[in-house]
Order: sequence, then C-alpha cells, then structure tokens
Amino acid sequence: MHELQERLDTEQPSPTAAQVAEAAESERLNVTLPGGVMARLKQQALQEGRSCSSLATFLIEDGLRRHTSLQ
Repeated sequence: MHELQERLDTEQPSPTAAQVAEAAESERLNVTLPGGVMARLKQQALQEGRSCSSLATFLIEDGLRRHTSLQ
C-alpha cells in the first residue's frame, strides 16, 4: 500500500488539454461556412465518395500551397 502511495505522490500531473493539443499531429478546427459553400462542399464530397472533412482538409492544404507559391 505504501509503495502505491509513493508512486501516486511522485507521478507527474496529467497533461492539460492545451499540452495534449500541442503535442498532437493533427488538430480539430471548427469553421462556419455560408450555406451555399457548405452545400457545394457536401455535393463535391458525395461525388468524390469522400467525407466533407476529408475534402475540406484537401482544399485547405491545396489553397495553402497555392497561396504560398503566389507570394
């Protein structure tokens, strides 16, 4: 029992949500889209057989690449 208590006393505290998010390879982002844009995203994702999230990720990455090359 004493050994268990010593382990609990010496363990580091649990990481905060911010620390976990910072260490993650990917993060969640909430974006509010106008209705027309969301409808187009859903339609395109359906045509491509993929999720809205997957298509949105691709489009953001593609947009960032294009934006960087324009500068």
